[in-house]
Amino acid sequence: MIKMDIWIVEDDAGYRRTLQRLLNRKEQMSCDRVFSSCPALFDALATEAHPDLVLMDLGLPGMSGVEGIQKLSKLAPDLAVVVLTVFSEKEKVLEALDAGAAGYLLKSATPQEIVQGVQQVFEGGAALSPMVARTVINEMQKSIPTEQFNLSDREMDVLTQLAEGLALKQIADELGVSYFTVNFHVKNLYRKLHVQSQSGAVAKAFRSGIL
Repeated sequence: MIKMDIWIVEDDAGYRRTLQRLLNRKEQMSCDRVFSSCPALFDALATEAHPDLVLMDLGLPGMSGVEGIQKLSKLAPDLAVVVLTVFSEKEKVLEALDAGAAGYLLKSATPQEIVQGVQQVFEGGAALSPMVARTVINEMQKSIPTEQFNLSDREMDVLTQLAEGLALKQIADELGVSYFTVNFHVKNLYRKLHVQSQSGAVAKAFRSGIL
């Protein structure tokens, strides 16, 4: 079995240890490197093999998590970053997703939800806490017609499910279609919204007021 190599950037030492133990208990995951700040992470990336995924806090000393994600997207664009934070505010979410985060999870999530979110991103999906998705949707006051991007009804269905944090297989089950059909619609969403990822599509939809 190929283990997923995960690094953690978290300034709370107690939570950092707890999170590392959680990941290392999973047979398919390995977490040997943890950091208290983004500069420490970048120092390690300059001399060591890159991990598969980074779990990133937002409220970090020296360099914020969003700034770290922005730098990582240029330095290591193939490295997936999942935010794990206490912040559920709309702007925090959108800033992180716009910066290039592949997922946004809250520290209030259960250990199982955190592990599932990490696994989902590793498999090429997006991880967005349902609570975060609901917060953003509920706070959106302005609605822009879907004609702005020429989205079909089915594409809107898929986009809405992505915003709720569902994986492609789950969306297929919800809509009663095949996985390949959902994947086809997702690719069309990328093209029409001019994005490169599921999290990017969700962020663009929130930012534009579609959702």
